[in-house]
Amino acid sequence: MQENIIANFGGAVLAGGQSKRMGFDKALLEIDGEPLIGRVVRAFNEAGVIDFRVVGGNGAVFTALGYQYLSDEYPGEGPLGGIITALKHFKSQGKTHVLIVACDLPHISKNFITEMILKSTEEPKSILVPVVEERLQWMHAVWPTDVLPNLLNSFSNSIRAPWRATKDLKILTIEGADPQVLFDVDEPDDLTMILESTAFRKDDLTES
Repeated sequence: MQENIIANFGGAVLAGGQSKRMGFDKALLEIDGEPLIGRVVRAFNEAGVIDFRVVGGNGAVFTALGYQYLSDEYPGEGPLGGIITALKHFKSQGKTHVLIVACDLPHISKNFITEMILKSTEEPKSILVPVVEERLQWMHAVWPTDVLPNLLNSFSNSIRAPWRATKDLKILTIEGADPQVLFDVDEPDDLTMILESTAFRKDDLTES
């Protein structure tokens, strides 16, 4: 049953951000020898979402890493442009939904992706958004491809924030999502925290 559900889903990793606070392309930042974006892609694969695309960013590099790439149709216009690009592609492929996440989630997991997919089937016409500490996480959501016309209309009216583009659409939330799973690396202090926690885990494994 789950495999049949997943067959209707595409996956997209948004990698077109400018990483201004980090100062370099954080998608390619390595943790334990694996780029951040590689961790996200691996979680998709482990959850059974094989049909995914990296959207935006350095296409030559991502293609060389073996990822299927979509050029952002609206570069420099924020994440909504990347979301629309992904929905256009997967709608043309007959997918009913697309799970779209950012590229900078070091702790994203198979379990999170599976939970998002299964939860979205409860209200398949709704956009599914996790909530962390009472804040909707618009960068990590399940989007029905049928909402594409609404998003395009908002985009044509100069709306760029996903939350504003969806104000007339149905929203389903996952309350109390694990903040660690959706912890994103935005700036050098975030990277330091991740590297230190990784080092502690290694020490614990060595001692055991």
